[in-house]
Amino acid sequence: MEVYLDHAATTPMSEAALVTYLEVARATRGNPASGHAAGASAKHQLELSRNRVADAFGLGADEVLFTSGATESMNWAIHAAAKRPGTIFSTPIEHSCAMEPLKRLGDRVVWLPVAPSGIVDLPAAMEALKASPTTLNALIVMGANNETGVIQPLRELSSLAKRLNPSALVISDLVAMAPWGGIAEAMEWVDFGVLSPHKVGGPVGVGVVLRRHGIEVAPLLIGGAQEYDARAGTVSVPLIAAGVEALINASKASNAYRRACGALQNRLERGLLADDKRIIIVGYEESRVGITSAVFLGLRAEDILFLLDERGVYASAGAACASGAMQPSHVLRALGYAREDALSQVRFSYGGSLCDADIDYALQAVAEVVGKLWRK
Repeated sequence: MEVYLDHAATTPMSEAALVTYLEVARATRGNPASGHAAGASAKHQLELSRNRVADAFGLGADEVLFTSGATESMNWAIHAAAKRPGTIFSTPIEHSCAMEPLKRLGDRVVWLPVAPSGIVDLPAAMEALKASPTTLNALIVMGANNETGVIQPLRELSSLAKRLNPSALVISDLVAMAPWGGIAEAMEWVDFGVLSPHKVGGPVGVGVVLRRHGIEVAPLLIGGAQEYDARAGTVSVPLIAAGVEALINASKASNAYRRACGALQNRLERGLLADDKRIIIVGYEESRVGITSAVFLGLRAEDILFLLDERGVYASAGAACASGAMQPSHVLRALGYAREDALSQVRFSYGGSLCDADIDYALQAVAEVVGKLWRK
């Protein structure tokens, strides 16, 4: 038996996205920036995709831009914020595609405090924002954390930032929210939102930026006038069309996904917590998307994952793998976990194809694995 509990990282292309990719790849041969008929056909398909995203999330077509993925998108947003004077506020639990460029800005960045449960400490964060109203330049807060699944207080923080400085740029990584829903609602409070279609069954290699009207962003890539003069480079129309198809389908299915995966999440977490008191579910008391971050005290995630893999249960480490050596999760470290505990984090995430029997099999496998490791 094989059980994939790594939906956040191993989502295959959906059949609808794959069919769309092949259809568009066969039908569009031109560069959408070219003036001939083939270019016009490609341009038509590109704008059709742009309008589909805009309609799905209540935006204008010119508020939708395409990139190569979430990493480029977040780098682009931070690049734009860095060109403006003032202080950038963010959280130490952002994805590494935001953390690394932010770190390069040094003391221009103020890190908002986070609670041990995985959520931004709202009262303390609000006090920090109020302390710098005249220098507030940008606020960067993800919609939901990619490791813990905890949904962040984006509306409250954005509302305060805009009251303090109406021209402050609000940027949000919305990638983890896409299958769960709530993108349109989040964009009511965000100037620059980032989506990654491959997280919801789209292809790798395309990203979607939702940019509010009137928000000027300096190009990160220069050399052409594509994407409303905001991003240079010939786009892949088939990749975009397939990615948009996946995003639209995920948006339509989000209510059903939330119910089904929420039930699976509850089943897994109840089973884990009943199994042993040395297992901690990060953010258990908070609202979360379909991600379970389990800390197995005294063990190492790489050992757990190796033995689970042998049993056909596929999960992932919350920590990044660098040069073959596991590194402690910067998210858990920011939440106050010791280094060794941060190395024991296993992330489970859920797909629509899972059923109760899969969860029960996974729980049995986890019990066998951690029992064996704790006895050593």
